[in-house]
Amino acid sequence: VGQNSWVLVLVLLPTHWMTVGVLEMERSVTAVLGKDVVLPCRYRAQEGEQVVQVTWLKQGTNGQNVEIAVLNSEYGNHVQEPYAGRVLRRALGPLEDGAIVLKNAVQADEGAYECHLITFPSGNFEGSMTLSVLVPPLPTLNPGPPLEEGQGRTLAASCTAEGNPMPTVTWETQVHGTNSTRHSSHPRSASVTSEFFLVPGRSMNGKTLTCVVSHPGLLHEKRITHVLSVAYLSDASVRGHEEEEDWQAGKEGVSLKCLGEGNPPPTYNWTRLNGPMPEGVKVKGATLLFQRPLTPNDTGIYVCQVANRFASKEVRASISIKGRVWAESELHKVNVVSASVVVVGVIAAVLLCLLVLVVVFMTLYHRRKTRRISEKYEEELTLTRENSIRRLYSSHSTSTRNQTEETLHLRGDSRQGSLRGDSLRGTSICSVMVRRGPGGALRGAGSEEAEGRSYSTLSTVREIETQTEQSPAPAPAPEEEKEKEEKEKEREEEEEEEEREENTIKAAMTHFVQENGTLRAKPTTNGIYINGRGHLV
Repeated sequence: VGQNSWVLVLVLLPTHWMTVGVLEMERSVTAVLGKDVVLPCRYRAQEGEQVVQVTWLKQGTNGQNVEIAVLNSEYGNHVQEPYAGRVLRRALGPLEDGAIVLKNAVQADEGAYECHLITFPSGNFEGSMTLSVLVPPLPTLNPGPPLEEGQGRTLAASCTAEGNPMPTVTWETQVHGTNSTRHSSHPRSASVTSEFFLVPGRSMNGKTLTCVVSHPGLLHEKRITHVLSVAYLSDASVRGHEEEEDWQAGKEGVSLKCLGEGNPPPTYNWTRLNGPMPEGVKVKGATLLFQRPLTPNDTGIYVCQVANRFASKEVRASISIKGRVWAESELHKVNVVSASVVVVGVIAAVLLCLLVLVVVFMTLYHRRKTRRISEKYEEELTLTRENSIRRLYSSHSTSTRNQTEETLHLRGDSRQGSLRGDSLRGTSICSVMVRRGPGGALRGAGSEEAEGRSYSTLSTVREIETQTEQSPAPAPAPEEEKEKEEKEKEREEEEEEEEREENTIKAAMTHFVQENGTLRAKPTTNGIYINGRGHLV
């Protein structure tokens, strides 16, 4: 007791007589199961102070303290037997840093710890802390019963995690479902179990279901993934028999393929209803191969059975092989159609040729007809010219005396004018322009002398034409007497017409003026051309 009182005195003396240091300790420390943990205890000494000894104690379950280790600056370190090899001093040197390291922490290490310091000359100091040991969870995932398509709400998987403190469990998945969670407590830990339920379907087969566990003792979340397996079997079908119309005798390379999906993968079995498989037919997996040309004996109903551990289904294919008679009839039809097409083509070609011939013939016909019309026109034109010449001859013979006088008169005038050379050669043509008055009648405005000169000029022109054509018209033959009589009548009519024409010409000559032996038309806006034969154009 005296010693304790002395200690108290030592503790109280610094309070009244001098400034003392400070003890630094944390209130709580957390350790992870199986990991090392540091229990800090540090004294910030003032000048002249020195830590002589550090003692670590743990509070027991019955309330008594149990010594763990003693650190002495003069005698060294001492660790009690239960903690030998697990408790070490953290740093060498002065005991101001009296922290220890507790290696490989276990849940039994949890509790209250005290650090007692003996200093000189300040006395004793102490502090306490609480140590918590975290137990990280080790989650497990347990698949539920086998999933089959058509089941109701079924357990897909459950995930369990235990630790200190209690961990948290969640689910990550692409499938639709629900989950339920259960908790349970233990003396030094707690556990949680989460179950995931769903309604199985073939679309869920192969999808993932992940359990996610989080805990303070874990640096990262822990994940456990489960792949869903849903047993199912789809409806079976056969490919290849839909083109049954092409199945005829003699065709090669024909096959039937059975289609079906399932989990687990199904197996296939081919049979023939009401009979064995024909020879030359081989089953290769899901395919039925005809390794030879088809024959009518291949007609029948073929059955494909698809099965797995979940279910079994079958599908039938009815095959009808068409014989050669049918093929020949079809070929005959094709030949008839081809022949019809050829005949139609030939008829079209013939019609086209006939059309071309008709066009060519009509073209030649119209050309020939046009040529004949042209020749007839030329012939009529020639006859018209000959009749005109004959009429001139007849008119010249009846008025020879007048022509002589006119010729002499015109020659006298020609010697004084520019018409002399032309009258001697007999090749000149007199071109005279006359003017028409209102209403289309010829009118003149000259003197009697001008009218006489114009008339003489016209007579001279006729004389020149008579001289250039020396040979008389041929005498008519005896068999042409009737024609001659008709021509006499025509000649009389022509003479009357010539007289009327001469009168008209005389009237027209009033529109010309003779200057220096040359005839010039009076100025006018209308004109008439008189050719060399005295015809008005």
